Amino acid sequence: MSILTAFGFRQFAGFLNQTSYPGPHNLTVSHLEPFAARLDIELIKTPSPLAADRTYAPGNETTYIHFILNQRTLPLGLNFPECDANRLDGWCELDIFLEVQKGSTELAQYDYACNGDYEVVPWGMITDGAPLRNG
Repeated sequence: MSILTAFGFRQFAGFLNQTSYPGPHNLTVSHLEPFAARLDIELIKTPSPLAADRTYAPGNETTYIHFILNQRTLPLGLNFPECDANRLDGWCELDIFLEVQKGSTELAQYDYACNGDYEVVPWGMITDGAPLRNG
């Protein structure tokens, strides 16, 4: 879970109902914890751009990244708008994914989150783990 959070995956960030068990949802922690989870990150190089329907488009060699959690694809397009949300295979061009990741350190606000002087806010106001800044 820490690795997915560090990469900025958002598909599991939906709010859960405080008073009742939710209906269908994207994450069941008991399927991952407490024993183990297997996260595979694949890099796939194709001779030209490859569409989700597995047809090649004209162009140069392209490298994609693909995340598989417990033998299931994590669709990168659901987590990062820059990746194609219509790709059911979950692939994202590696260059696009790396560009998205460039802002991760700043977004995390690590020093402020760990050492900052901030007030606790009500449930539901924080959706990315970083504390809200005053002002």
